[in-house]
Amino acid sequence: MKVQNPFWYLAVLSVLAFELSPSGCNDSSAPGNGGSGMGGNGGTSTDAGASGNGGDGHADGGTDGPTLGVDASGKLTIGHTQCSDGIDNDGDGLIDYADPECVGPNDNDESSFATGIPGDNVDACKQDCFFDGNSGMGDDHCLWQLKCDPLSQSASCPYDPAYAAQHATECSVSSSQSQACIDSCRKLVPNGCDCFGCCQIPGAPTAIRLAATCTAAKFNDPTACPPCTQVTQCANTCEHCEICVGKPTLPPDCGPVVDAGGTTPPPPVCPGTSQACGPGGIDPAACPTGTGCITGCCLNLVP
Repeated sequence: MKVQNPFWYLAVLSVLAFELSPSGCNDSSAPGNGGSGMGGNGGTSTDAGASGNGGDGHADGGTDGPTLGVDASGKLTIGHTQCSDGIDNDGDGLIDYADPECVGPNDNDESSFATGIPGDNVDACKQDCFFDGNSGMGDDHCLWQLKCDPLSQSASCPYDPAYAAQHATECSVSSSQSQACIDSCRKLVPNGCDCFGCCQIPGAPTAIRLAATCTAAKFNDPTACPPCTQVTQCANTCEHCEICVGKPTLPPDCGPVVDAGGTTPPPPVCPGTSQACGPGGIDPAACPTGTGCITGCCLNLVP
C-alpha cells in the first residue's frame, strides 16, 4: 500500500517550490491564458501570462483568489480582465478584442458595455473616467454630472435644467474637466467616445451611453443604450479611416492593401508612433509592454 504524505509535508513542498520559482507569477512568457491567444488585447504586461481566467465573479476576474491580478490600487491588471484574458467569457465565439463589447483591455465584461468592475460608477449621477479599469475619481480626477445632460432620461438621474443653470462651469461640455482628467483618461478613450462612456455610433441619430444594459446588437434601442451628450473636451472623435466603437471595419476607400499574399485589411490610422492592431495590424496580444489594443491601435495604458 502506498503511504500517503501528510498534509503538512505537501504544504512545505508547495511553499518551497514557489520560493524557488517566484517568476511564475509574473512571467509574460508563461503559458497562462492572458498573455496570448486570438484577439487578446492586453499587450505584454508583466503578468499577462498569469492564470486569471475571467468570468466567475471573483475580484480578480479568475478563480485563483481575491487578490491575484489586482494591483496595489485595487485595479485589475492586464491579462486578468475578461477583455484581456484570452477566454470567450460570454460564449459568443468572440474573444477579447474581437468581441464588440470589449472597448479596451481594462474592460472586465465581454457580455455588455458594463465595465464589470465592482463599485464602478455606482453613483446614479456622478461619473468618473469610464475606461480606466477602476472605480472612483481619485486617480483620474474626472467628474461628469448627469444632471447636466439634456439627453439624460434616467429615472434615477434625469436632466435637471435648474441644476444646469446654477452650475454652468460644472455642466460645460467644453471646459468642465481638469487638465489632470484629460491627461489621465483621454489616452484610454476609444475612438468615437468621451471620457465618460458616451459614444457616437456611426449612423446613430445621437450619441449613446455604454450602459450595463447596452450591447452592440442594441445600439438602436434607446432603452438599452440611452442617449447622451458628449463632453467634447475629452472626446476622441471617430475619424474616417479609424476603427471606432460600433465601426469594427474601415470604409473601402481606406484600402485595401494588396501584397504577395493577396488582399489584406488596411491598417487603421493611429496617433503618433502607435502601432495598428487587430485587422490590418499586429495581433492585439502583441501590443508592446505598457500598451493595449484600443479601437485598432496599441495605446499607452500607463503614464
